[in-house]
Amino acid sequence: MAAGYDVRIIERFRVPRLGEADIWWPLRVAVNLTYTKAREKWYLRKASSLATLNGPALLDAAIAARPDVIHAHNIHTIAVGTRAKRISGARVVYDCRDLFADVEYYDEETRERLRSAEAASIHEVDQTIVVSEVFADILSSRYGIPRPTVIYNGPDQVVPTPRPVHEPVRLFFQGAYRRNRNLGSLIEAMCILEGRATLTLQGFGRVEEELRDMVARLSLSDVVTFVPPAAPLDVVRSAAEYDVGVICYRGDSLNLESTVPNKLMDYLGAGLALAVSDLPGHRSVLEGTGAGIFIDPSDAGSIARDLARLIDDPERITGMKRAALETARRHEWSVQAGRLVRVYEGVLNREAV
Repeated sequence: MAAGYDVRIIERFRVPRLGEADIWWPLRVAVNLTYTKAREKWYLRKASSLATLNGPALLDAAIAARPDVIHAHNIHTIAVGTRAKRISGARVVYDCRDLFADVEYYDEETRERLRSAEAASIHEVDQTIVVSEVFADILSSRYGIPRPTVIYNGPDQVVPTPRPVHEPVRLFFQGAYRRNRNLGSLIEAMCILEGRATLTLQGFGRVEEELRDMVARLSLSDVVTFVPPAAPLDVVRSAAEYDVGVICYRGDSLNLESTVPNKLMDYLGAGLALAVSDLPGHRSVLEGTGAGIFIDPSDAGSIARDLARLIDDPERITGMKRAALETARRHEWSVQAGRLVRVYEGVLNREAV
């Protein structure tokens, strides 16, 4: 690497996306999702089990690599990272990209197990980094640790100039189709907007069939379009074809309330105006930038009302697009990567915890 670091990635248990390779996927409708739901529960439990959190194979691989710094990505690897530190003397950077102990799709028993694992290990790491200012406050308060360093999942590229606003205005959502994304309400809002905008959904997920059925049932096929996911290096370029990036999460968990989603950063890099739920994580990045508005995601009516304020003012969208690019340049990955390297340098140049 140009910075003089040798980075090795050690594989751990991967949670498959059901439907990608599962041999029963063609029979999903026939079994009425019973098998799929059972498999999903099994995978989630395996991913969060103590055996995975303390995986001996991962520990052995980490020690064999003889690292100077162990980058423990998310809660599932923090226990292994600190155990490897005790044996090898390596420094540990704990990278908290999600509050897995505060997500809604784990049961309380699993969340408690994850909290215990995090609490038992976080005081042994040499530096904690997080994806949002709100995460930093939460972890510092919860565990009594120094405030973590914020390193955003910034866009890997920023378009040079924003595209002109289209007529009708093009709304855009990019990412996983999950129930906690509140996409059903967003689709229903398009009925209320009566053709003043179009909506493109780019992504994948278990509820895609339901969303497509809803679009057909509401006769919105001319207004709402589904497109395949973009390749990782094409995400920003693909998004740049639109005008307004939408995130309408209700904030069903502390994690969703507090996070800064990748899509928010990619929308900025693509030069889109943003219309996002009024949640602390979103506000921590966008407040005062002029790049976005905060919408009420309670129901289709509130979403439509707040989007209409933007759709009916193309000059405002133009200004927001310019502000988005200014904001993106402060958060793009080349900037964040420099901060990450400084974290590594910092833990190597001070006494271990």
